[in-house]
Amino acid sequence: MKKKIIVTILVVFILFIAGVSFSGYYWYNTSKNFLLNNNITTEINIEKGHSYGQLYNELFSNIETPIYFDIYINKVEKLPQNMKFGYYVADNISYYEFIQNIKQGIQSTVKVTVPEGYNLFDIANAVEKAGVASKDAFLKLVFDKNVVKEITGHDYVSLEGFLFPGTYLFPKNFGARNVIDTMYADFKKFLPKNFKEKVAAQGLNEYQALILASIVQKETYNSREAPIVASVYYNRLNIDMILQADPTILYGNFLRGDFEIKIGRSDLRDETNIYNTYKHKGLPPTPICNPSIIALEAVADPAQTKYIFFVASRDGEHLFSETYEEHKRYVDEHQKRR
Repeated sequence: MKKKIIVTILVVFILFIAGVSFSGYYWYNTSKNFLLNNNITTEINIEKGHSYGQLYNELFSNIETPIYFDIYINKVEKLPQNMKFGYYVADNISYYEFIQNIKQGIQSTVKVTVPEGYNLFDIANAVEKAGVASKDAFLKLVFDKNVVKEITGHDYVSLEGFLFPGTYLFPKNFGARNVIDTMYADFKKFLPKNFKEKVAAQGLNEYQALILASIVQKETYNSREAPIVASVYYNRLNIDMILQADPTILYGNFLRGDFEIKIGRSDLRDETNIYNTYKHKGLPPTPICNPSIIALEAVADPAQTKYIFFVASRDGEHLFSETYEEHKRYVDEHQKRR
């Protein structure tokens, strides 16, 4: 009788253990299959102070989860211990994949397009609009002489000209310094080969050539015309002629907080604007935008011309001339009458 009781107890115990094991196995598989077979589309920014409970609600508040699912996420996936700060986007991917991204810190990115010819103010607006960096923080750094010296090794006024145009994929809240470092690295990477040596042959140092490239950039976005425009400015510099580049005046106005994109006669006469190349000979103090590879190459390898003047034609391109008389005729035909 005693032996029979012991056997009964043993069987009950074995069945209990088996039941527990089966329940655990069922719970584990149900929870994991839920993560694998359900997709999520969302956008989550995990910042400092973001609690696990807050993250759990953001992920699962709108869907019915299996029983004891929160325990699975906590104890098996170990999300509370491993959640990484960052910006994460799920575009109809499985919950499982999204959680792994959060645990591994694989952040999503936002696209920031910086067109050729953007100046520092334009870039600041673009990165803030994308949620990548604060406009004020960005502008503070790019005009900080200590930061400029640290990055370039020179005592330049700003980083204008050194941030390479292009399409970038940045994490949300990437930070102004990270944006700057990335764009400067691309500038160094894509600077034309032997740029310093080639512009030296034209009589300019590297920074002066960057200034000239920024002017060429603002005057034309036409790759065929860029080397010709560069030749015009080289020719003016060589005969000690004022550059008379309208875009430099605008940039000087920008620095004074005037973002009007039109130039009046008073602007042309304004000697207080140190970027006014109608009143001040030579190149302006700094670049006026961030030039493209096309503008940089145009300055490194300008066309060989005797042109001194150019004016926009009716079709949007430019007409070049060697004499003022010819230039006046082009202006009359394509500008005044229009």
